[in-house]
Amino acid sequence: MGKTIGPTDGGGAAVSNTAGAADAGIGGTISLGTVLIRPIGISPSLDYAPGEHWFRGNQWPPENTEPPNGPPVPWGQNQARHFTPVTYPSGPGNPFQVTLPPRGWDPAYYQLVLLAEFAQHWTPAAALTTALEAILASALTPANQAAERHNLIQMIEFRAGDLDEVVAQMTSFDAYFRGALGYSVPSHPCTNYLVQGAMRVAELAAMYYKNLFQRARPWQLWPELMPPVAVPGHASFPSAHATQSTTIARVLQAVAAGAVPSVVDITNRLDQRIARGREVLGLHYPSDSAAGRLLAAEVATVYLACPTVARLVIAAQQEWASYAV
Repeated sequence: MGKTIGPTDGGGAAVSNTAGAADAGIGGTISLGTVLIRPIGISPSLDYAPGEHWFRGNQWPPENTEPPNGPPVPWGQNQARHFTPVTYPSGPGNPFQVTLPPRGWDPAYYQLVLLAEFAQHWTPAAALTTALEAILASALTPANQAAERHNLIQMIEFRAGDLDEVVAQMTSFDAYFRGALGYSVPSHPCTNYLVQGAMRVAELAAMYYKNLFQRARPWQLWPELMPPVAVPGHASFPSAHATQSTTIARVLQAVAAGAVPSVVDITNRLDQRIARGREVLGLHYPSDSAAGRLLAAEVATVYLACPTVARLVIAAQQEWASYAV
């Protein structure tokens, strides 16, 4: 028997629950890790059957009464009514409200729930689009293009010392925020749900603007950059890594400020480092990173105001208050 057993067909607790970073490259961005398999083999019966001197075998479910003594007692049915526990009453139009954290959900899937809610509430603001256009127009002047080219070429010398870190951040970088703030997924589950959702909604917003502006990647203009990794299969402006990391920083500032006085400084420095690492690889211009940080300000504001997210924020704040690190 080879069926996966767990909360989802994707695998359960042993499976990675993090979302991939948007600039991870061609081939998708959600990483579910290795699928958990629990093979079921043949086991001996509890006792000999009358007239037999060998143990009959059985598979799952185990039988307490072996033939020919009689059929096994039927298994009872559990009384679960919902995939995740719910609370009552709920808001208008919603028959149920999920008890937080929704432990039955793998965060890699629950982030899509939060993404759907964000998509219902986010409309790209005209003022933001204008501001991003201004950043790009400035970056495309001959003088500023030359300055960005010089900046990126100068950073090639840092690749050897930075490569392991930036490659690790290609697929996921939430572990860096956990390390910087000293929390874990088991200790702060609602915080983890929020961070995973933040990565996905920021990716959506970044891809919207990437398609709008269609900026060429640095290596397309200057082949001498020779990025040491595969270049992601989407446009350059704005940087999705910058958008995602800054959105995560804003979320963590919203939930941990009461417990970690330096959370703003810690998370701001980390999100800048993550974005800068993409420039070291030659994948982004500095102006891409600046645009991503500007976009993240709006994304985080809309995201934190979404109803489910707002409830998660309250639950996450309680996590930090009761389990301060």
